[in-house]
Amino acid sequence: MNIVPELDLGPAEHLAIKHLRNAAFPEHQSDRSYYKQLPHYRALEFQGTKLIGYMGLDYRVMNLNGEPIKVLGIIDLCVDTDFQGKGVASTMLTRVTEYAQEKDVDFIILVADDPSLYLKNGFQCFEAETTWLRVHEHKNYGVAEERLNDLYVKPLRGQIVTNGALDWLGYMY
Repeated sequence: MNIVPELDLGPAEHLAIKHLRNAAFPEHQSDRSYYKQLPHYRALEFQGTKLIGYMGLDYRVMNLNGEPIKVLGIIDLCVDTDFQGKGVASTMLTRVTEYAQEKDVDFIILVADDPSLYLKNGFQCFEAETTWLRVHEHKNYGVAEERLNDLYVKPLRGQIVTNGALDWLGYMY
């Protein structure tokens, strides 16, 4: 798996990401390689020259219970249908975890409708009163406040957190 800075991606990678992302998320089609915002990095898994796995990675500071935390966010993890159920996503999550453990990251965080993959890969449910910038189609709609129960975190520095107040200090993935 390659972790590539956004600025280093070329048109071919953007096109491959767009097709894989749109196939995985038909309810969130986009004519670009991202949905809400460009991520800082892209994690790309290839079989030969074919992109078979993808996730966006967003590095930022968030506010958890009044304290700043450094977070690596996972956005739009998806695997080509021909390769699903073969451990590709779990391998990608393991590699991203190893990458983040070597960096200045407190938590890996993501939002998921189906948590089964993430729970078996060491993530834990995190219920939070959250605030974030509501963004859609390159327009912000102000700050949203809502209790969320579909957040999943993986602490990397021994922290234990199951609930609290989380300010995304930006858009929600």
